[in-house]
Amino acid sequence: MPRDPAFLASLAASLLDDGGMAGGMALVYLDCDRVCRHANRHFAAALDRSPAELIGRPLAAIDHPVTAALGAAIAAIISLGQSQAHGSAPVDCPTVGCDGRRSILSGSVTAHRDGAGTILGFLGTFHQTGDPDRIAEFVTCRDSFVATLLDAAVDGIIVSDRSGIIRSINRACCRLFGYEDSELVGRSMTILMPPPFSRDHTRYVDTYMRTERAKIIGIGRDTLGQRKDGTVFPIHLSVGEARMGDDVTFVGIIRDISDRLAAEQRASYLARHDPLTGVLTRTAFLEECEALFAGHRADGPEGSGSGGAGGGLFALFALDVDQFSDVNEAFGFHVGDAALKAMVSRVTEVLPPNTIICRIAADEFAALSRVADADQARTLAGVLHDRLTASIYADRHWVRLRLSVGAAVQDETVSTLEDLNAKAKLALQAVQHNGGNAICFYTPEMAAAATRRMMLTMHLTHAIERNELRLVYQPIVDRAGRVRSAEALLRWDHHALGPVSPGEFIPVAEESGLIVPITDWVLSTAIAQMTAWEAEGVLPDRVFLNISGQQFLRGNLTLRLEELLGEHPSLRSHLGLEITEQAAVRDLKVAVRTLGELADLGIQAAIDDFGSGYSSLSYVQQLPVAKLKIDRAFVIDVPENPKSNALVRAAVGMAHGLGLTTVAEGVETVEQRDFLVSVGCDLMQGYLFGRPMAPEALADMVRTQAAPAIA
Repeated sequence: MPRDPAFLASLAASLLDDGGMAGGMALVYLDCDRVCRHANRHFAAALDRSPAELIGRPLAAIDHPVTAALGAAIAAIISLGQSQAHGSAPVDCPTVGCDGRRSILSGSVTAHRDGAGTILGFLGTFHQTGDPDRIAEFVTCRDSFVATLLDAAVDGIIVSDRSGIIRSINRACCRLFGYEDSELVGRSMTILMPPPFSRDHTRYVDTYMRTERAKIIGIGRDTLGQRKDGTVFPIHLSVGEARMGDDVTFVGIIRDISDRLAAEQRASYLARHDPLTGVLTRTAFLEECEALFAGHRADGPEGSGSGGAGGGLFALFALDVDQFSDVNEAFGFHVGDAALKAMVSRVTEVLPPNTIICRIAADEFAALSRVADADQARTLAGVLHDRLTASIYADRHWVRLRLSVGAAVQDETVSTLEDLNAKAKLALQAVQHNGGNAICFYTPEMAAAATRRMMLTMHLTHAIERNELRLVYQPIVDRAGRVRSAEALLRWDHHALGPVSPGEFIPVAEESGLIVPITDWVLSTAIAQMTAWEAEGVLPDRVFLNISGQQFLRGNLTLRLEELLGEHPSLRSHLGLEITEQAAVRDLKVAVRTLGELADLGIQAAIDDFGSGYSSLSYVQQLPVAKLKIDRAFVIDVPENPKSNALVRAAVGMAHGLGLTTVAEGVETVEQRDFLVSVGCDLMQGYLFGRPMAPEALADMVRTQAAPAIA
C-alpha cells in the first residue's frame, strides 16, 4: 500500500473535494511532522487563505484559531499512543472571517498509521456552520469546562443533531454502552438501540419534526438500550431539545435501570410469594383461584357441575402440620424450614400439574387442583398424606411430620372459592378435633357441628358469671370397696341448651382458651368444697382435679395453688391433680419442674388416661407422680379379652415396679372388679361404685363407710 503523503492527499481530494462524496466538507492532511501536505479550498477559506498558502507550511507557522485547535487535537491523539487502533480527536473551533462573519468549524482529526502502528500523518475532515447555529452548537462544544461537567455526570449524556448523528457523548455513557467516544461521535444514535427501536428511530424523529408531537421530549420513559457486545438492557431516557431557527439539537440523558427493575421485580415477587417455599401468599392464592373460578363459570353451565369445558371439578386441600413447633424446638428452625421446603416439593410431585399452592401460615398450606371427580380427589389426598408423613431428610436430620388434611370437592353448592375454602377449613377442623394426622373430606354435618361449636364458645364465655358451671365428685375405692379419694368432674348446665356433655364443651374451651379461667374456677371451687368437708369431718384422703395442658404448662400453676391454699395449709396433703400423658410429654422439662414444685407443697399428682397416649416408660420414670390411672379403654373388656388382660396386668406391674399406685377407671361390673383385684390393682373408679354425684352425696358415703384414712 503506498505511504506517500502526497499520494494520500491527492486520493483524499479526489474522493472528498467538490463533486465528491462529501460536497462542501473542509479537508486537510498533515504529515507526521505536522507539515500541511494538502488543504482543499473549503479548509483554506475557513482560515481566510488559499490552499497554496497552506501547503508545505508547518502547522505551527500558521497563526489561526483553527490551526491551534488542530494542534491540540493532534497532541491528544499522540498522547493515546497505541491504546487505540486508529485514534481520533474532535475539533470544534469558532472562527471569524475577514468579513466579520462568525462560524464554527466542527469535525475530527484521525491518525494515519502504517501496519506497524506508526503514525504517518493526520487527516482532518470538517463541516463549517454559520452564525445561526452558534447558540445551538454551544451545547455541543467540547471546551474543557463543559467537557468536565459532562464527564462528571453519573448518568449518560448524548448530544445529537436533528438527523440523529451523535455530536458529543460523556464518559458515563461510553462506559454504559461499552464504546470509546471515538467509536460513537459521528455515528447514528441507532447504534445504541436494539430492534425495533433502531429501525423506527428515523421515522419517529421525522414525525416529530413535522408535527412537533412527541411522546418523550421533556417527559422521559423507560425503554431499552443495546451495548457494543449486543447486550440489551433497560434504560430510562429523558430527551431535551435546543432550537435555533429550523435547526434542532437533542440532548439525551440515559440511566441504567437494571438494578431498579430487578428490585421492583423482587419486591413484586415477594409480595405474592412466600420467601421460604416459593409458593403463593394467601392473598395471591385467592386472586388466582378466584380468576380460575371466574373462567370456569364463563365456560357455561356444563363446566360447573361435572366437567365439560371447565376441565373437571375443583378440589381444595387444606394442609396443617400438627405440632410443628416440636420440630423447631427439637432440631432448630433451619431444620424446620428445610422440612417445609421438602414438604412443598412433595406436594407438587403428588398433585396434578397446574395446581395452585399457597402458604397460609407458618405450618399451614392450601392447594387447589383440578380433578375428574370426588374419587380422584380422595385418592390424591391419600397419596398426599402418605407422601408427606414419610420420613424427610432435612439439613442432615431425619424428620417425620404429622399432617392433618381437610379437603372439599366442588359440587352444585359451590360457586366461589370462598365456598370451597370454608368447607375445606371445616374438614380440617374436624380432623384436628379427632386428634389430627389424618384425612377428612367435608360433609354437610360439619357445618352444623361448626355452628354448634361457635354457639357453645359464645355461651361458655359467660358460663362462670351466670353460675352455670358446677362440680360433681366420683368416688375412688380400694379393693374392699371403701372410699379413699374422689375425682372432681366439671358439669355445665346451660339455661337454654340444658346439660352440655364435657366431651363436647371441654374441647371447645381448650380451643378458645377459655379453659384457663374455667380451670381457675375449678381450683377455687374445689378447695372451697374441701374446706367445708374438712369442717364436717368427711374430707376424703385425696380430691383429684383435672388440669388442662394449657394451665399446667403456663408456669403459674404452683403460685396460684399457693395463693388458694394459703389460708388452708392442711388441705395440701388432701389435694391431688390429674394431668394427661399428652400434657406431660408436650414439654417434659416444664412438666418435671412443675410436678416437683407441687410435690414440695404436698400436692399429689397422677397421670390420667394412662395407655391412651404415649405410654412411654422413658417419661413416666422421670415424672414425680404418685399414681397411674389406667384408661377405661383397657378395662372395659376385661376379663373377656386376653390382650386387655395382659395390658392391664403389665401396667399394674410396671407401676408397682416404679413405686406408683394404680387406679383403674371405668369399672362397671363385678367381673371387672374381681379381675383388677386379682392382678393387684390398688384403687378403682367407675359406675359400679358410684356415679359422679353432688358434694352432699359423697359426704354421706364417707360418713356411712367411716373407713380409716389410707394414704
